[in-house]
Amino acid sequence: MVQLMLGKRILPWFGGTPAVWTTCMLFFQVTLLAGYGYAHALGQKLGARKQAVVHLGLLVVALGWLGWWAVQWSVPLLADASWKPEGTEPPQGQILMLLLVSVGLPFLLLSTTSPLLQAWFSRAGHGEGTYRLYAVSNVGSLLGLVSYPFVIERWLPLQTQAWFWAGGFTLVTVGFGLCAWWARDSEAAEVEEKVESVKIPMGTVVTWLLLATATSAMLLAVTNELCQEVASVPFLWMLPLVLYLLSFIICFDRPHWYQRRWFLPVTLVVTLAVLVTAAIGLRVKVPVHIASFGAFLFFFCLTCHGELVRLRPPAGRLTLFYLMVALGGALGGIFVGVIAPRIFTNYWEFNIMVTLAWAVLAVIFWREKDSLFHRGDPWHFGLALWIVSFVVLRIVTEVQGWRFAERDLPNLIWCVWCSLIPAVIVGFLLRGKRVAGHWFWPRFTVGLVIFLAECFMVVKIKTVHGVVVRAERNFFGTLQANIVPSPEGYPAMMQLTHGQINHGTQFLDPELSKVPISYYGEESGIDLAVRFHPRRLKSEGMNIGVMGLGAGTMAAHGLKGDAVRFYEINRTVIDWAVGKEAVFGYLNETAAAVEVAEGDARLSLERELEAGSQEFDVLAMDAFSSDSVPVHLLTREALELYAKHLRDKDSVMAINISNRFLDFRDLMANQAADLGFASRVVTVVVPSPKRSQSVWMLLCRNEKFFKGKDVVRMMEPYQAVKKVRWSDDYSPIFPLLK
Repeated sequence: MVQLMLGKRILPWFGGTPAVWTTCMLFFQVTLLAGYGYAHALGQKLGARKQAVVHLGLLVVALGWLGWWAVQWSVPLLADASWKPEGTEPPQGQILMLLLVSVGLPFLLLSTTSPLLQAWFSRAGHGEGTYRLYAVSNVGSLLGLVSYPFVIERWLPLQTQAWFWAGGFTLVTVGFGLCAWWARDSEAAEVEEKVESVKIPMGTVVTWLLLATATSAMLLAVTNELCQEVASVPFLWMLPLVLYLLSFIICFDRPHWYQRRWFLPVTLVVTLAVLVTAAIGLRVKVPVHIASFGAFLFFFCLTCHGELVRLRPPAGRLTLFYLMVALGGALGGIFVGVIAPRIFTNYWEFNIMVTLAWAVLAVIFWREKDSLFHRGDPWHFGLALWIVSFVVLRIVTEVQGWRFAERDLPNLIWCVWCSLIPAVIVGFLLRGKRVAGHWFWPRFTVGLVIFLAECFMVVKIKTVHGVVVRAERNFFGTLQANIVPSPEGYPAMMQLTHGQINHGTQFLDPELSKVPISYYGEESGIDLAVRFHPRRLKSEGMNIGVMGLGAGTMAAHGLKGDAVRFYEINRTVIDWAVGKEAVFGYLNETAAAVEVAEGDARLSLERELEAGSQEFDVLAMDAFSSDSVPVHLLTREALELYAKHLRDKDSVMAINISNRFLDFRDLMANQAADLGFASRVVTVVVPSPKRSQSVWMLLCRNEKFFKGKDVVRMMEPYQAVKKVRWSDDYSPIFPLLK
């Protein structure tokens, strides 16, 4: 629960990007490793009585730690405003330091609970039954995760959550004290350490490590895939972690439930399904994305954790086992959270990990002489036929241009069923034959999936729209500047792509390069807000604020005498839009006075308010990361802040609510009404080379702005259907799903 609580607390401080959660997960995984290492060392060096004394002493220190920061910050765990970033420091280091100070020692000691109590339990003579306690531990984690978005986050403010958590930690300390008292004489019950002297082969230890690394990296890679295209909210952080923990619970509580013969074919099928879903990308709806990635992660983790449990050592060596599991978790987190952003220019780690993880499983099956790689399995004969039939049919339909429907999903379903029919027929005819049960088919099927996963990986890496001028990935996402052709005889354009979403374009032709296009084109919401503002109609200079720089297109709306102030957190975006090395020329070519404030827009506006209002005539918000929602920029508290920076009742807030997955109209209409703003929706349905499809919500306290004869036909009033609102404490995503 503390992971979600602290992640939510600091998310607005670092731009609301999915990488905030990935960095948090990295911290907690590394701290978990330190806790497991401490538990292992404690068990190796000290007897039960001394272990209890040392651990209880540290728990008391941790309580003092929480109390100290509660006095300093007026609440435990939640750092005060002095820890907010200034906008120029590397985010990962700040996040890790903040988490270390906030919850470092308490979480480290909490993470020792499972291995330490299991070691005490084992020494008291409970043997192999001890491993079930790991399932119990994960049930507790699961309850904490599930309760957070549906109960805790909804009904308790963050400060109250922190106090409840500190109270819970106090109860844990008392509970540990009781367990220590019960286990103080357990050394007398210890079996002579024949078990301790058992030598575990290095290959087995490495296998533990690889399996744990694969599932940890896959957990974070799936979380990235979901959050970068939807929203960084606790539910989408929670869902992959719930599935990950559930696989641990099933495998450790009921090891016999994992049967290779059944789970392996299912995992192979969902692997292909998720690779296809990820390849289709933008053209698949949110529920399909979530179902596909969720099913894959669950069955993949079940397979890996099932293999992990099969290889578990005697209970006397469980601390070493858990230490390797934690080390694998940390290595997976380091790969996705630290290494991948530095060596890849896009989110390729998911495809890479699918390929590598299946290679690891193949090696494990090869090493075990009793596995299906050596004795065969007729299920894999039918599965191989189905996969081959599907691939062939899919290639033929693409080459021939056959289409069952206009959308991709019905075409895929048609291919699945049509390829299944010959596979079932051939499999039925050859049932019971020696050829169907040959050891070749499991090897061929797993090898085929590895090959296909590698093909998908290569295609994803090489598939780029247009000519890449620059490409970079950092903490805030992936960016590409591409030269793309323009339809209808217009000149080519330079396009900024964040993830899979267009974040601004500019014509390369000098005569058209100053024309605002894309989401900011003619008759878009922001175009109307600026062009028909009372000050513009009177030819007076305007003060325009823009949250989100993108290609800098908003500068093209500025005229001589205007001031345009951009707020941008991503240094790369700034470098590509300003100066001699800029890829886009809007800021360099505009007649308006332009400023760029580096840092999170909300934090920057909060600091600036201390010196006084910016008095914007138009304040535009277009700060989406790919299609991921910057939740902290759309809450009631955020809108209240923006309202304080407006010049007068004629000032307009323009919010770009264009999104493939979410409908923000109810949310913005409700929050606008709460703050005394009238609102209108401006929708561009028919795109052209000069403008994209877009949806903007305009907010103004002066109703007359929306009644002008030039604008009334282009704006539509909107009556909210759902009573949805967002606050800094609670931001539900479900009511917004299209």
